[in-house]
Amino acid sequence: MLALRDLQRRFFASLTTTPGPEASQAFDPALLQCIAPGERLGPADRLDIYAQMYWTRLHDVLCDDFPRTAALLEPDEFSRVARAYLAEYPSTYPSVRHVGHAFAAFVARSPESAAVPFLADLARLEWARLAVFDASDAATLRVADLHAIAAEAWPALTFQLVPALQLVDAAWPVHALWAGDQDACGDVQPAETHLRVWRDGAMVYQAPMDACERAALASVAAGESFAALCSVLEDGCGPEVAAPEAARLVLRWVDDGILARP
Repeated sequence: MLALRDLQRRFFASLTTTPGPEASQAFDPALLQCIAPGERLGPADRLDIYAQMYWTRLHDVLCDDFPRTAALLEPDEFSRVARAYLAEYPSTYPSVRHVGHAFAAFVARSPESAAVPFLADLARLEWARLAVFDASDAATLRVADLHAIAAEAWPALTFQLVPALQLVDAAWPVHALWAGDQDACGDVQPAETHLRVWRDGAMVYQAPMDACERAALASVAAGESFAALCSVLEDGCGPEVAAPEAARLVLRWVDDGILARP
């Protein structure tokens, strides 16, 4: 008889090594010897019930987390991708929330990405939206807070981003693909795309950014000062519009609720 810890280890490995219909090929022979046969099912068939339930649950999680990515593929094709992904990245967390953590990177290396080149970028956007939805709350900066800042304090001023914000850089206009008709995806053209994804209450939003705003947000994320932010905008937008552009961006970010109160 196997010790309990060894029994648990063999049971988990048997369920997760080969996701999908071929799960029984990876069943541990020593584990099967510990399972009593039933009236109609042998040890492998009994264990396979658990394996298929486990696989189906994780498959459904990936479908729920990446619904538009899944919709671009035939159901059987998505199932193949999901099985291959789970074989390479088996779940290692108690919560299924983290199952898809490497899915976008895996899709980028898959044969399906060659046929649908924007598939991985779309998966990255969907994962960012999920991360934003689950991120912790934070009190947001208000226009009144900006009015209370002395003029001489602005050059050294730094801002903090709320946890519920993600920046996505893509080679395709995935925000349009995410929101549009899947049947029109065949007409999409590659385009360098920068997105910010954030949450307001229970709603997740996304918006495209130009290169100047993307650089400015990167400056804020790095903890740089307002003066440094203006310097970044001078390089991208020109010195004559840097300060007004910086002020306009800060007001937009405050209005969208992506800057946290200190």
